[in-house]
Amino acid sequence: MNSIFADFMVMEKLVVLLLLVTCGSTKSEDLTGKAFTFPSESDTRYATLTPDMEGPFSAVTLCLRSFPDNSRIQTLFSLATPSHENAFLLYKPKKGNYQVHVNSKEHDFEMPDNQNEWDSVCCTWDGRTGLTQVWVNGKRSIRVKISTDTVLAGIPIIILGQEQDTYGGGFDKNQCFVGDLTDVHMWNYVLDICEIQNYMNYFRFKSGNVLNWKALNYKVNDGVLVEPKQSGGCN
Repeated sequence: MNSIFADFMVMEKLVVLLLLVTCGSTKSEDLTGKAFTFPSESDTRYATLTPDMEGPFSAVTLCLRSFPDNSRIQTLFSLATPSHENAFLLYKPKKGNYQVHVNSKEHDFEMPDNQNEWDSVCCTWDGRTGLTQVWVNGKRSIRVKISTDTVLAGIPIIILGQEQDTYGGGFDKNQCFVGDLTDVHMWNYVLDICEIQNYMNYFRFKSGNVLNWKALNYKVNDGVLVEPKQSGGCN
């Protein structure tokens, strides 16, 4: 049994290493004022984010800003572990619908979002209680239970632009993200309401300790662009 477990751990690390090698060189960069641009539908275009800690995670807060093509399905954030390809997934099957998956269990949140503007989105999950909540543009959902008394275990693979149907792969162009993503932060705890509102309102907030847009380790693949973030007007 110990030999089997050791072999599994080696294979897990090899999968992660292979993904990192095939995606290009690692960068650690302050991306303030920049965005990842996913310009068209593809099953090979994505960004891989390397977290500052590997877990296990007993709680999560994820915040990001998206400027999506609302005419299609959108995968906003995909975190897979060896045991769950949808360990933590933020997915939009349609406009105004945010679907959260935690260890392959899911719930749909109906939340109003913007048309042709940036959407500020946060999602919190507490592994002890299972309470999960979504915030969009300063408005919050009710809290519902998803995956109680559990953790996100194993080395995580975090992908922007694609939904992982296998650990580090299994991409489908019909589920990819088309548009811009920016200000991606992730914490290994539930952020308090004031910090979330600060993020929503572009005020000062404490950067993520798992993913930090101001010091992000990332790799882009197959034409994902790092561009200046476009805002609504000119100074």
